[in-house]
Amino acid sequence: MKEKYKRIEICGGIASGKTTLARLLRRSQVHPVFERFRANPFYLAFYRDPVGTAFETEITFLLQHYHQQKLITQRHRRFCSDFSLVLDHAYACVTLPRDQLRIFRLILRKVESNLPSRTLLIHLACSPEIELQRIRRRHRHAERTIKVDYLEKINAALASRIENLSRAEKLVVIDSGTADFAHDRRIRTAVLRRVTKALRDV
Repeated sequence: MKEKYKRIEICGGIASGKTTLARLLRRSQVHPVFERFRANPFYLAFYRDPVGTAFETEITFLLQHYHQQKLITQRHRRFCSDFSLVLDHAYACVTLPRDQLRIFRLILRKVESNLPSRTLLIHLACSPEIELQRIRRRHRHAERTIKVDYLEKINAALASRIENLSRAEKLVVIDSGTADFAHDRRIRTAVLRRVTKALRDV
């Protein structure tokens, strides 16, 4: 009998540690799937004109993420993405007007129905101030205009989406602002233990 799909998504604000955690989960025999954000042709345009290019940017990210997950199900039954359709929804709630958000949600429902059910959602909670410090340290040119109020809005929208899902989905919340799993071995071990246990319980 084939193992059931383990579809794990990591969500969190910008620079909250999503990619770092996805890499670490290799140790738990979970295949990481990494966002190819530069493949979105509207990525740079969004930071230059976030109001004028939000719709095409958010829809493209949603479909890009859906396509990556759909392809990985053909090769791996245990995978973890450093992006989340839940986070895509949170971004759309911040950047899109109501009529465009309605269209986004229609597409979101359709693509979710074409994927295995999400097994585990990992939320990396991190303060916008710490996120901004990390953003500045990594020196991505496109991100130089990001302000703390934008990060606050994304975090708030994500928290709202997660609250709506928390009764129906398995959720692990990690304070990635204080839990330095990127550099502290003991914290890294504890985080991996939590995720592994959560996977055993589903």
